[in-house]
Amino acid sequence: MDWGEYQQKYPLMFAANEDFDLVFSATWSYYAQQSVKNGYMELTEDMLKKYAPKTWAEEPKVAWEQAKVNGKIYMVPQNNFEYSYHMIGIRGDLREKYNLPELKTYDDYTNYLKVIAEKEKGYTPSIGASEFNTVELLQPNEWTYVVPQLPIAYKVTDPSSAIFNYVETPEFVTYAQKMYDTQKSGAWARDVIASKIDKQQAFKDGKLASLEWNLGTLLRAKSELQTTHPDWKMELYDLSGDKKRLANPFINNGMSIHAGSKNAERALMAIDLLRYDPEIHDLTNYGIKGKHYEAIGDDQFKPLPASKDFPPAGTCPWGWNSLHERLDSTVAEETAKFTNNWKQTVTVNHPLETFTFDDSKVKNEVAAVSNVMDAFGKPIFYGLVDPNDASHGVKVFNEKLKQAGIDKIIAEMQNQANPLLKK
Repeated sequence: MDWGEYQQKYPLMFAANEDFDLVFSATWSYYAQQSVKNGYMELTEDMLKKYAPKTWAEEPKVAWEQAKVNGKIYMVPQNNFEYSYHMIGIRGDLREKYNLPELKTYDDYTNYLKVIAEKEKGYTPSIGASEFNTVELLQPNEWTYVVPQLPIAYKVTDPSSAIFNYVETPEFVTYAQKMYDTQKSGAWARDVIASKIDKQQAFKDGKLASLEWNLGTLLRAKSELQTTHPDWKMELYDLSGDKKRLANPFINNGMSIHAGSKNAERALMAIDLLRYDPEIHDLTNYGIKGKHYEAIGDDQFKPLPASKDFPPAGTCPWGWNSLHERLDSTVAEETAKFTNNWKQTVTVNHPLETFTFDDSKVKNEVAAVSNVMDAFGKPIFYGLVDPNDASHGVKVFNEKLKQAGIDKIIAEMQNQANPLLKK
């Protein structure tokens, strides 16, 4: 499933009871929802000890606790430290071509998009709103979502923060106007909602002038482009550098077993090998040694020219991330620059950072709100309608959310979150 389709196709695999054993799972990819729908198989301690003994021994106990939904484990979580904080990658050669400054603010970024739209007709400047509106709305306000697909958040710097509907905030009105103004400049196409574009591939193919994603994904793209198109001078920017943020919980990436799997034991054995057998781990992450990559010590690698046909992490192996990940030597310095600064200056903790919402009591409301997000939210997120429009603007969007039952969802979330907040 590509990025343009997974939000629709992933739940359908379970609804259709397709025949598969292992599947990627994550906080942002329906882990809680499929767990309570019995889409995943429960993983008992006995199963894990018997069929994935290395994983059981190496995984921090807190990771298993984070993976519990209603007291049961449905995922083998990752076992490494990472951020999913979103950043911007741009074509540095195009920025320099038009004497634009390095990006320090979101306004600098939108100015870059406007110039590209005006002067470079062969490029799509951007694909529009960042995933779950993180770059433009959530991160600048030090908010994070409870469930990515719903407009519900809390403030990461307030340990007692109430969960709220961010569409009701003045910050959302400002964001909606900004997206509307930016879209009118030609920064992205009018048919953006219907687009199935793979943003990473489009950027690497020279069709897209900017790429929004997390640090790891952007660095992998930069590493590849340093070999295939060094003249493009890909640059990475954190547009909310001083804003506080959370590190990822262990359940931000993981592997689950389909509830209908006939090979659960073998699936767990496979996870153990993918994570902890050095040869299998490196093969599935970096390709064939000596062809796609060169090992640099025990913890780094150097991509070789053939890696353009099998890029590092091109198989999306995040589900078996472990402490054995190698760092790309070509971007190691930039990796350290960002992550060390984040760890030392802006990372915070919050009682709800590992909260998993059980939506079983509000399934109908969640479905209704999701429909409103598609019909009224997306056009606003992508700046396709005037925020003040009497039929489809922010006021109407919020009214539709209320009618769909968002307040009932928030009340149920708050009820489930209160025990964590009290701790």
